Amino acid sequence: MKTSAVLVLSMVITSVLSTSPPNCANVNCAAVTCNPVNCNCGTYKGSCGCCDVCYKCPGEVCVPLYQHRCTEHHDCVLDDPSVRIEFGSRGKCKHVPQQHDHTNCTEEHH
Repeated sequence: MKTSAVLVLSMVITSVLSTSPPNCANVNCAAVTCNPVNCNCGTYKGSCGCCDVCYKCPGEVCVPLYQHRCTEHHDCVLDDPSVRIEFGSRGKCKHVPQQHDHTNCTEEHH
């Protein structure tokens, strides 16, 4: 009984830690050494805003657990939505149609 309780507790802690954002309060970007990147689909700043990270290209495999980001107008669409993110669900970057924002539109009626 104790073994199963410890196992469940360790799985919960691992899940929380693996899906929580990093604590960037004490990160000094000037002291961080970033690996150079060569990206086909552009870059964004990583979790603490220091290092460049490659966007995933359309059709490329993405893993939400690793906080992969797809290029603009693309989302990581899971291959099997029933697989939980904490257990390494995978997907592909697919185009997501954007709805037109009508907030700045004017229309004349005659």
